[in-house]
Amino acid sequence: MTLDRLRIYYNVITGGLGGLVGWALITIFLRFSIESTAMLLLKDALLGAIVGGCIGAAVGASEQMAGSFSVYKARREILVSGGIGLAAGLIGLVIGEIVFLMAGGGVWPRAVGWAIFGALLGAGQWRVTGMKSKGIYGGLGGLLGGLIGGSTYERLSLLLRSLGLGRDVALTIGGAVGLIILGACIGLLMGLVEDILRTAWLRFVNGPLEGQTRTIDPIKPTVLGRSDGCTITLSRDPDIAPVHAEIQPQGQTYVILSKDGSVLLRTDNQQRQVQRYDLQPGDMVQLGRTRFVFQTDESGVT
Repeated sequence: MTLDRLRIYYNVITGGLGGLVGWALITIFLRFSIESTAMLLLKDALLGAIVGGCIGAAVGASEQMAGSFSVYKARREILVSGGIGLAAGLIGLVIGEIVFLMAGGGVWPRAVGWAIFGALLGAGQWRVTGMKSKGIYGGLGGLLGGLIGGSTYERLSLLLRSLGLGRDVALTIGGAVGLIILGACIGLLMGLVEDILRTAWLRFVNGPLEGQTRTIDPIKPTVLGRSDGCTITLSRDPDIAPVHAEIQPQGQTYVILSKDGSVLLRTDNQQRQVQRYDLQPGDMVQLGRTRFVFQTDESGVT
C-alpha cells in the first residue's frame, strides 16, 4: 500500500473549503421560516443541493490541483462532480430528514442523510473519471466520511447549545465548522479508502506528477498522454504524445502498450524500448520525460 499524501491533503483542503462555501451560501439564501413538514423537506432539499454541489465541485477540483493541471479537464471534472454532488445532497438530505423525523431525533439518524450524500457523491466519481473502480472506492469512502462528518456536525451544534449559546449562534458556528469538517472527512476518506483498496497503481518518480500516485483501473484500459481525454493526463511534459501509451488489465496481469509515443523500460541504469510488455511490480517505465514505478498490492508497504 502506498499512501498518496499530497492527493489526500488536497482532498481534505478542497473538501473543507467546499463545505465552507456551502455554509456561506445557505446562510445567505436559506433564511426563510419553516411552517410545515413539506417546507422542512423543501429546505433540506435546497440545503443538500447547495452544500452537495459545493463539496462535489471541490472534490472534482482536488486531483487537478495536485496533478498536471489542464483547464479543460479541470472545468469538466468540477462541473460534472458538482452536478453529481448537487443531486446527491438533495436526495441524501431529504431521506435523512425523513429518517430523522421517524426516529424522533438523534445524532446518528441525522448523520444518515450525510452518509447517503457521501456515498452517492463518491460513487458518482465513476462518471467523473470514467473508472468504475473509482466509483467503488469513492462510494465506500464517501459513506464513511459522510457518516463521521455528519455525526460530528450534529454533535457540535448540540454541544454549543449545551454550553449556553443561543440557538442561532450555535447553529451558525456549528454549521460553519461542522460543514468544513464534513467536507474534509469526505475528501479524506475517499482518498484514503482508494489508496487502501486499490490493487495496482503508478508511483511517479519524475515529471509533472513527481511524488504522486495514480490508480490503475482493474477493469478497463488506462490511457496515458497529453490529451485531455486520457485517463492520466501528462500535459506538462512536452515529450509526451497526445495518446502516448496504454495499460491494459489482462487477468491477473497488466500489459503496457506503446501507442503514439515510445515506452522505455529502465533496469540497472539501462533502458530498452518496448512495444508491448507484461508489467511486474517494481518495474520502472519512462514516457517522454516522465518516469513511474508500477506497483501492486503485492509490492509491500512504501
